[in-house]
Amino acid sequence: MRTGTPPRLDGRTIDFSELVVQESENPPTPFSYMTEQVAQIDHLVPCHMTHTSEAFHEIVRDTLPYNCHIQEEVTGPRYCPSIESKIIRFTDKKSHQIWLEPEGLNTHVVYPNGISTTMPEEAQEEAIRTIKGLEHVDIIAHGIRITSLLRCLCVHIVCIACVSWSARFTTSLV
Repeated sequence: MRTGTPPRLDGRTIDFSELVVQESENPPTPFSYMTEQVAQIDHLVPCHMTHTSEAFHEIVRDTLPYNCHIQEEVTGPRYCPSIESKIIRFTDKKSHQIWLEPEGLNTHVVYPNGISTTMPEEAQEEAIRTIKGLEHVDIIAHGIRITSLLRCLCVHIVCIACVSWSARFTTSLV
């Protein structure tokens, strides 16, 4: 299995004013049929929707030659498609949805669902700020590459060959 994670964002630095609000389902439906009611029903929080931009897509395309997950041929499961895979696969789309989801009731960390990535940190910094509402966002933790333990060593060896960056970006192996 291989996948990436999205960067984690500081919700205090997101401009929610022009984003689409998605209120929580009320009452919320539990994920399990073994659960009758969600415990925190009095503390529901909304999500917000935004979209990638053409500038975001351009940055992603510029990093593809250096992206080990995209460069190697792999068969097997993948938890969710990376934003790089979506941009390659759906070339007719000018944007992709991103759901900004609070990670909890007592934290300012926001999970941008829909942009799992393995781009280098510098590319993530540049790309994320092309998204409506995220122009001035602070990234708390960058997205990272996740590879199953059995393939980990092989992927790192392959990635060493991918670590040739232009002056615009630098890479780091995670």
